[in-house]
Amino acid sequence: MPVYIALVVAVIGWGALLAFRWKKAKDFAPELLDARKKSGELPDAVQPGEFTDLYLRAEGPRASTYIYACAAFMTAGLAPLSMLFNAVWAALWTLAGQSPVFEQGTLIHTFSFFLAVMGLAIALLAVAMHRYYTLMPPNLKQVIRNLREAHS
Repeated sequence: MPVYIALVVAVIGWGALLAFRWKKAKDFAPELLDARKKSGELPDAVQPGEFTDLYLRAEGPRASTYIYACAAFMTAGLAPLSMLFNAVWAALWTLAGQSPVFEQGTLIHTFSFFLAVMGLAIALLAVAMHRYYTLMPPNLKQVIRNLREAHS
């Protein structure tokens, strides 16, 4: 239990660090807009709110956020998922005649639990990364080019 509590605390700390990184990126956007306006890369008609939104989409810590969401889901879901796995295992074990080889706590049970958790983690990351790359926004150079064209 102390290891799980330490894991929860670590995930909460990671979330706080990630929120701080998003805040830093949001606070930096107006400074970058002013610098790009002074250098002539962007016209004066570009509004700070519009640029901040586009900047966060392009340069915010999106990949870290997706990975964090997966880690938080796996951490929060570890206890209920293990209870579900054990309930299904016990039901199948009872229906199969209660062979001592497949009793909970044996090597085959522990290894099957490990495979189930790893399979779930891999599937969750595959879905998250597919979504990340499918919805990938343009990079900062493209954002600046699009804003320059839109406000010209």
